[in-house]
Amino acid sequence: MTELHAPEKKPTDAPASSLRDWRIDFFRGLAIVFILWNHSAENVLSWFTTRHYGLSDSAELFVFLSGYAMATMFLAKFLVRPVTALPYAVMRAFTLYIHHITAFIVIATLASTYRGWAGSSVMERDLFIRPFFVATETVMPKLATLAYLPPLLDILPLYILLTLLIGVLFFLFRERWIYYVAFAIPVWALAWFTGLNFSSYPDTRLWSLNPLSWQAVFLAGFCVCLMRDEPWLRRVSASPVTLAVSVAILVVGFIGAAPWAQLGLSDWRVSWLPGWFDKMYASPVRLIHFLAMAHVATALIKKDNPLRDTIFARSMILIGRRSLPLFVICTVFAAASYAVFEWFGRSYLVQILYEGGMALVLVGLAYVANTVGEATRGKPKSAAARAPVQSGAADAPELAARHA
Repeated sequence: MTELHAPEKKPTDAPASSLRDWRIDFFRGLAIVFILWNHSAENVLSWFTTRHYGLSDSAELFVFLSGYAMATMFLAKFLVRPVTALPYAVMRAFTLYIHHITAFIVIATLASTYRGWAGSSVMERDLFIRPFFVATETVMPKLATLAYLPPLLDILPLYILLTLLIGVLFFLFRERWIYYVAFAIPVWALAWFTGLNFSSYPDTRLWSLNPLSWQAVFLAGFCVCLMRDEPWLRRVSASPVTLAVSVAILVVGFIGAAPWAQLGLSDWRVSWLPGWFDKMYASPVRLIHFLAMAHVATALIKKDNPLRDTIFARSMILIGRRSLPLFVICTVFAAASYAVFEWFGRSYLVQILYEGGMALVLVGLAYVANTVGEATRGKPKSAAARAPVQSGAADAPELAARHA
């Protein structure tokens, strides 16, 4: 994993483009597509994600890479004056908050419209939107304070709190990665061993991604970026023994996930064992599995891998660069799938057409946003076309802030 960046030692004034490479945006874009397929009503395309083949899924990928990307931007912009990370974190969190509220309003509008048109409350029921309509005066303040989190709307609130947290921690710790580790592990352990979590409406519900636990995943990505040039880490990550261990973890994870159980064959899925595979509390088994998968992926896909020159890679890179708005849009698409599959049926053809079509829409929107962005910055079109495959990063520092 340490190969994600060129070995430059703790840059204080380097542009963010020198810290990022195309693989960060590529995997972030891929994670958004995976989130769309995994969080839609159950569909066949979810089998093309990592969800069924191991002990972690796209949530770890997205949160870890968000932490990694945040570190690249903070190192480029705030290392000399870390105090400026605090107001940035507040402004960024407010932007995330606006996107979260907007996503809820759009999904609630779709649910209400579908009920009036089709006479079905499937979206309101399955996405827990109905309480907003029947107890608006009670639910509205809870929505505004992130105490009402319907399904599909749990990642952005988590990211809001993590953004505020990292603003404070970077002001205190700067690039000293060991301090982040010393913070993350005890806080995670507190939640893991005590069950401490935030409540959600109604009070019997809890946050499905506990911020006290998932900060460890986010800070793991943040720390890997800070540690990427540590000689000992580079030696460990490049060791054939370490790679063999990572592969072994993936093999064990595949056997433990037992994807063939969905076909009615022997079912010994270890994820059914209580506690150790709990997603809400960021199980250490899930994190270890994800880190092994990330290690193998970075070992197989080098910075100069020809994959980056393909249309597929360029598309994922552009989605990754516009991760926030496209994540919100993919959430809306996932919510709409409940109505689409009820109205048109759940045949494989319908599932593939809708889920594949919405993925293509995300790609199209990413290309449009990139073209508009390049035009407003006055860049030649040819340069815009080459950017995703040459550097995988945009002009710093302003675009880097948009990815964090």
